[in-house]
Amino acid sequence: MNIAEPQPRSLLIVAKPRKPANPPRRRMVLVIAAGVVLVLAVLLSLLLHRPPQEPELAPPAHYLDDQAGLLSPGFAAAKDQYIEHLSRTMKIAQINVVILPRVPGGSVEDFSIRAATAWKLGALGVDNGLLLFIFRDERLLRLEVGYGLETAIPDALAYRLLAEQLVPAFARGQYETGVEDFLDVLDKTLEASEAANHRASPYAAMIPFVWNVLRSTPRIAERVWRVFLQADTQGRCVLALFGLVLAGAMLWALIGIAAGIVPLLRLPMRLAASTTLRTLGSPAVREQFTGKNFFARPPPVLVTLVQELQLGEILNAFYMLAGLVVGIAFLFVGSSILIGGLGHFGGAGATLGW
Repeated sequence: MNIAEPQPRSLLIVAKPRKPANPPRRRMVLVIAAGVVLVLAVLLSLLLHRPPQEPELAPPAHYLDDQAGLLSPGFAAAKDQYIEHLSRTMKIAQINVVILPRVPGGSVEDFSIRAATAWKLGALGVDNGLLLFIFRDERLLRLEVGYGLETAIPDALAYRLLAEQLVPAFARGQYETGVEDFLDVLDKTLEASEAANHRASPYAAMIPFVWNVLRSTPRIAERVWRVFLQADTQGRCVLALFGLVLAGAMLWALIGIAAGIVPLLRLPMRLAASTTLRTLGSPAVREQFTGKNFFARPPPVLVTLVQELQLGEILNAFYMLAGLVVGIAFLFVGSSILIGGLGHFGGAGATLGW
């Protein structure tokens, strides 16, 4: 008796349809993540110690900044315009006169070099800052000279300017006469000096500006961190959230810049090995650049060339770099962070009493 062998059953694998993503669940994940970030920001604000706030040295508000009322308002305003005119037209030195009631702290030399270092008055590259301090109560004068003017105004000449122009008039109580004589002699001295051959450029160069902004980034971060530590809990939360957003934007920009560095370095080799460049002179390629074809659609050879040379990544890197520089400059323009870092002082000058 023949028994039929059972036929093997065919296995059918039925793919289960994929369930669509659950939008409410995705939103819940985002809400939880935002909550975790907020909790971490609050905990960071509460746990960090708030150090005692140190008074910052605010840059002078005017070219002649009389905070002691030593000069009449009309004279101070007129000389402020005169000093601004000298600084902007002759471009040999950026002159500032600061009159204070007393020395804020420490010795005169310690304060003056600390203030000059913090303000860093002067133009980038020439270091042509010139800062005259007048302390009313101590009856002291201090002239701080930038690096670029140390040969034009050495310590002996700085001492003589104070001794011959300011001290005699100040001793008689003729403060306005002394300031006017000092500025007049200083103008003539600078015009006759070697520094007149190294005037600051009237136009800010783009590359030095970009480098100054990028170089100021660590100081900006340090300043923001100090403000964060000195703020209360509410201020810390706001600064923490703002910092997270800013850090994300900067990270995105840095990733874009990094992605364009390798294509930029390999660009010469790609140009030498490009086959598309060799076809630019062919009749078929020239046909793509006729008026009718060019405006109808982008020439395919250009699209191929951009992809072959990775010009998109390179242009995007420059775009990200420009955005990073403009963003930092926009956030901190007008503050002493970017005003500083231009001129440099080394402690040269003279101190004298009247």
